Amino acid sequence: MSFWQENYQFIKEVYEMRHSKMAEWMENVEKAIARIMADKVYTSAEFKRERDTFNSLCKDLERTEVKKWLAQILEILMAERAKDQKKTEGDKLDALIQKHEELIPSVQKTAVMVDLYWKCYAYGDELKPHVEFLDGIMLSSTREIAPSCIENVDELIERQEKSLQQLDAKRTVVVDLIDKGKVILQHPEKPKFLEANVKRIEEGWDDTKKKAQERLQLLNETKDAFINYAENSEVIVTEFEIAEEEIKKVKKIFNLDSANADLKKRQDLLKKSSDTINGLFASINNNNATMSITIPEDKKKILGKEIKAVEAKLEVTGRFKSTVTKIEELVAALTSFDNSLKVIDAWKDAATAELKDIKEASGGMLPEDRVARTMDLQEDIAAKLEIIKACAATELALLPQGDKVPADAQVFKDELARITKFVTELQSNTKIECDKYSNDVKFWAEYRTGIKEFNPWLAGAEKAAAEGLSKPADLAEVKALNEKVNGFDKNCVNYLKVLTSAQAAAQKMTTHAEADAEVAGLKARFDAVKGIADTWVKKCDVLVKEWVLLDNTVTELNSWVAKDKSAEGENQFSLEKMESTLGELKNIFKQKEKLV
Repeated sequence: MSFWQENYQFIKEVYEMRHSKMAEWMENVEKAIARIMADKVYTSAEFKRERDTFNSLCKDLERTEVKKWLAQILEILMAERAKDQKKTEGDKLDALIQKHEELIPSVQKTAVMVDLYWKCYAYGDELKPHVEFLDGIMLSSTREIAPSCIENVDELIERQEKSLQQLDAKRTVVVDLIDKGKVILQHPEKPKFLEANVKRIEEGWDDTKKKAQERLQLLNETKDAFINYAENSEVIVTEFEIAEEEIKKVKKIFNLDSANADLKKRQDLLKKSSDTINGLFASINNNNATMSITIPEDKKKILGKEIKAVEAKLEVTGRFKSTVTKIEELVAALTSFDNSLKVIDAWKDAATAELKDIKEASGGMLPEDRVARTMDLQEDIAAKLEIIKACAATELALLPQGDKVPADAQVFKDELARITKFVTELQSNTKIECDKYSNDVKFWAEYRTGIKEFNPWLAGAEKAAAEGLSKPADLAEVKALNEKVNGFDKNCVNYLKVLTSAQAAAQKMTTHAEADAEVAGLKARFDAVKGIADTWVKKCDVLVKEWVLLDNTVTELNSWVAKDKSAEGENQFSLEKMESTLGELKNIFKQKEKLV
């Protein structure tokens, strides 16, 4: 029996043991790879252990001798074994070797990743002290502070400036670390936590720097607020005193030029004082608002009481404004008063000239024009007297009264008295002139009324006279024509009375030359119409008589002719009488034809 056959069982056990060890080793490698490639973020110490374990397992990655030994031993063991057993054991070894070959690329890739991950964890360890440093600066820059005085603020400023100096000293190192992280980030297989670490240091640096600068700025603003609050609180007290003094200096001035100049000065002082006080108070409030961000509550209460005390004194600006407003009203009233006096003073010269013109040109004007002008002037004077009355009321309310009147106020009083006297006398003189012409107006109205009544009738009468009379055809028409002519003549007589009355009214006026000329012209036209009327009356009177006679004669003749066949007719008929009657009838016809 050969060596292998004698020790078959022992050799088989050794083969199976080494086969199992190979399988176990690959399983451990897979587990190590899984732990390394897991999403879990290790500490650098934990990852170092995993890395060392992985590297230890992968020292003899190829396992060439082991695979060769297993193949040789399996061949010896299966040399005299059944074909099925030989195939089974061969398949197991092939599967083991196949799994090993498939594991090698994964291990090689993991080895690369282990190096990359180890750089990332080492980078994180390198960042840690700097991140902790930034966290410390951030904490000191964002923690609550409560300085109660400027000394506390100075201490905080000193600390904050040191923090910023430390930041500046670290800047180069931190920038280099950020750049280093960004280089590693360029690797496509980088772990997720690396980006977070780089972002943390980069943003942490920016945020910390920003917060530190903001805190320093706040502290400096708080310091300025402490200083300005104290200074402004003192200055505003002085400004209150200045405003009080300026209020006392405000006086009434009645000389208009001086009053306007003084008003401009007071307005400028008011604006300057109000702007200064309001600006100081606003600054005090702003200072308080800045300090209140950091100062403790008890200090806030103290400042609040101080500001309320200052606010209570702001009423001086209101009193100053009220005082200046009264002077503005006084100057405005004085200006209006002065303008009213100047307007009336200028007007009175024109009104005097108007009255003079009315007097001198009265002969060339119609009475109604004279009276109209004097009445217009009187109305104008009355309106100006109302203005003067209002000025007098203004003077009583505006100017000082009594014995001791300031000289500049007395000027206005004297001017008002002078203008009042002049306008009152002008009113009296105008009334006298108006009274002189008032009767003329009455007589002129009577005259014009008569003329207005007479003129239309005269025009119609002249038209009728020019048209003449119509020719009558029978006695009835003759009588109607006679009645019309008598009516026309009667109207002439009546309207002559109207003209005569108008002439009599005109004769009573102060001047009536124009009226006399107009009456003379109308009278001449009337006389022409009256002459025609008289002629018509005479002719119509004769015509009526002749026509009546003719009509009676014809009637008598017809009566005779009707009786010529009766016995009575034969006895009464006379040829001589008939001839006489016919001759008379012939004469009447001739006369009628002549008249018509």
